Amino acid sequence: MRLPRFITKLLPGFEVIDVKEWLQKGHVEIIVKKESADSPCLCSRCGHKLGASHGKYPLRLKAMPVFNLEAYICLWREKRWCPHCNKVRSEKLDFIAEETPHLTREYAWWLGRMCEFSPISNAAKFTGNTPMTLWRLDFARLKHMLQRYKIPSVKRISVDEVYARKRRYHAKESRDKRFFTVVCDLDTRRVIWVSESRGKEALDEFFKIIGPERCKSIQVVAGDQHDPYKASVKEHCPQADFVWDRFHLMQNFETALNEDRMWLHSKVATGELKRLTRSKFACLFLKRADKRTPEETRHIRDVMRENASFFALEIIKEGMFQVFESKDEVEARERFEELGKWIAQEKFYSLDKWWQNLNQGWDIFKNYFRHRVTSSLSEGMNNVIKTIKKRAYGYRNMSYFKLKILQVCGYLNSNYVPMDY
Repeated sequence: MRLPRFITKLLPGFEVIDVKEWLQKGHVEIIVKKESADSPCLCSRCGHKLGASHGKYPLRLKAMPVFNLEAYICLWREKRWCPHCNKVRSEKLDFIAEETPHLTREYAWWLGRMCEFSPISNAAKFTGNTPMTLWRLDFARLKHMLQRYKIPSVKRISVDEVYARKRRYHAKESRDKRFFTVVCDLDTRRVIWVSESRGKEALDEFFKIIGPERCKSIQVVAGDQHDPYKASVKEHCPQADFVWDRFHLMQNFETALNEDRMWLHSKVATGELKRLTRSKFACLFLKRADKRTPEETRHIRDVMRENASFFALEIIKEGMFQVFESKDEVEARERFEELGKWIAQEKFYSLDKWWQNLNQGWDIFKNYFRHRVTSSLSEGMNNVIKTIKKRAYGYRNMSYFKLKILQVCGYLNSNYVPMDY
């Protein structure tokens, strides 16, 4: 009996001698043997020619399903002496998956492709395999693909941390070790590397992998006000501009603004004004004026008519939005200094402290007006990463978690790696 051409190409050097069907059990067995007994045998480990025979053993490989039937390929695999390994080794068969000796190469690739978009448990249930089998297959496949993975050349990157695990490996472990540092390419909008921890050594790992020559091509690095990231960029990419993310800057500004509002509410406001400025309406004082509804606008106007300090908070808040809308760093500096005068005049403690801290880092803050980039891409990727973790109900193996991030959000998948990886 002969198999169709498209199937025989998947079994080079073998011919079919029998086919057994169990339709009630839902599977079929294809029994094959070598076309020639004199064909050379190569070592499955080192690839060298094997010597004297040491017997053989039966092998049952699960292959791609055929008409909704599970298919198995049955054959005898020879064991011979390998003079290079100085051990008895099994012969090399090209159609056996590199990740496991129980599946064919094509079937293992198909299962791995399914694991790219489906949880392991669902893929195992659909294909009739155990979850542990698919987990080991996917993990081995990702590690194999990582060996061929090369970080693409980048000019503009975004760096941010994401919370990875709650469990501590030991009592003295730093909390920073429970985070991942995620590096994204702002041009291709893909994750290009993931390092464990959010310390300086995490970003140092990325720069050391790409090498000093490729570090010189990096022009912009966007991130939050995390000092270890800035120190790493300064050490490895001194020519690159580090840009603070607008979202994090505004988040710190809104925190300071809300603290001063709360102080005014507790110390200054009385009667109706105290009701209009309570925490229930906190979001109205942080909202941009042109984004408010007519009812919200009337509410804020009533508050400003009652107390001049709340009017000053509104002016300061709108002034901060105008700083980011400046056409260049010169105009931004003028508006920022004017903002500082308003804050000092009204003696807002939290806002003054925030302004002084940002003023000390003006050399970094001004880079935003040169490049107009943010780390919003990393923030969006963080949401995707959290979805990956929820889909799997958490990860115990952090190495596997990092590879899954590169698979879903980066280039470590079949869309970018050819089938013969």
